[in-house]
Amino acid sequence: MSSFFKEAVAGSSSYMRLPQNMQFPSTAGLQSKTSNLHAKNPKALVIFLIVVFLIFWRNIISDVCSHFIQRAPTEIVDANPIRNRTLGFQKVFALSLPDREDRRAPLVAAGNATNISITVLDAVRDRQIPQSDWPKWWGTNGWVPKEGELGCLMSHVRTWRKMIHENITSALIMESDVDFDMRIKESMVGLGEGVKQIVDWPFDPPTDPKHPRNFGKEVQTVSPYGDKWDLVWMGHCGSSADGNGRIYSYNDTSAPDEEHAWSFAERPGEGHRPPGTRIVFQMRKTVCTTAYMMSNQGARKFEKIFREANSPIDLKIWSECEHDPTLACLGVWPQIISMAESKTNIKHTEGGQAFGHEVTETKVVAGNGIQISARVNAKAGTAKLGPDHWKAEWTNGIKANEILQEHDASKDEKDKDQQKKEQETKEQKDKDQKSKDQSKDQQSKV
Repeated sequence: MSSFFKEAVAGSSSYMRLPQNMQFPSTAGLQSKTSNLHAKNPKALVIFLIVVFLIFWRNIISDVCSHFIQRAPTEIVDANPIRNRTLGFQKVFALSLPDREDRRAPLVAAGNATNISITVLDAVRDRQIPQSDWPKWWGTNGWVPKEGELGCLMSHVRTWRKMIHENITSALIMESDVDFDMRIKESMVGLGEGVKQIVDWPFDPPTDPKHPRNFGKEVQTVSPYGDKWDLVWMGHCGSSADGNGRIYSYNDTSAPDEEHAWSFAERPGEGHRPPGTRIVFQMRKTVCTTAYMMSNQGARKFEKIFREANSPIDLKIWSECEHDPTLACLGVWPQIISMAESKTNIKHTEGGQAFGHEVTETKVVAGNGIQISARVNAKAGTAKLGPDHWKAEWTNGIKANEILQEHDASKDEKDKDQQKKEQETKEQKDKDQKSKDQSKDQQSKV
């Protein structure tokens, strides 16, 4: 045995001790074979030596090359798809009448401010819908629809049909007057966990043959929100958690306290929600289709149900979710997406019932119950400056309209200063020119 091999065996505890009588091939025989190989085929010997060199020195070569090869930096990707540009859905839709730019512009700006990709779909008015496309029982049983309610309903139904036709697995559907917090993605991560915790119970597979679970081909998916829900109502004007279902709460720094949480209808009792949290529950008595999550199977179910609708869209969804055992409908409180005051296209009896007064102005204001408004911060230019510069609605006592007023007042003051400077400059030029003219007149007289 060579001295090098003996030292390697003796100096390393990781090697197995070898028997003393083990026989090794004679190096003389190897040298003889190598000499014969060289004599017969010199090229083969060269190739053999190169292979041996590469086997024993590949690590050294790799280390040397790594110093000369510049590797591209590894891209850091968030593992949770809910934080992506569509909040973990296949699509984020917003329904907006084409002529309501006063609603579209703040909505798109809010999406850009929070890095959310919003697909705006044209909503329709009552007069654009042929009677053949009306729900079967629309305006019957003594109920008289208000102007705008049919257009609102059919705008949503057409979105569900789009999901079915294009096999869109899930979507967030919003109306055009919505607002949300700058930290909405963190709120949605908590909601995703809550939906998965609730949706497996008590929504067992239905056994009632009158309510089959499938209305057609369902799209199978693995959603970050789970796959057994039909609708999650996350933007509304009020919802109730009363009943025997589970309630899941999760921490959310953007959740308003009860003083700042907003609704004009039902809301869960104070004992349902610990401070600083939102709750997910089996919804009841929910109104206003401000925003909701819709799965593909949910779109198929509701599209079929609404072929015979005879009430406004929110009341019909509320009724079906409470009474149809095959529907898995959840609610969120406080709502993650809220409506901001703006002119409505639905002729309410008293005008703007959601706010207790008729809204006639088109200024950009924060959504009700939204702490750090994406709309307001996008408008004020603070969204892009980072969290330290975001404007809050109540933590620092500054209201959204006051922020905008201060911003507008500052701009007006700068404009006035600029106009004053320009006027003074003009007056000075006129004065200088007048002085020059007088001087020329005097010289000409002389």
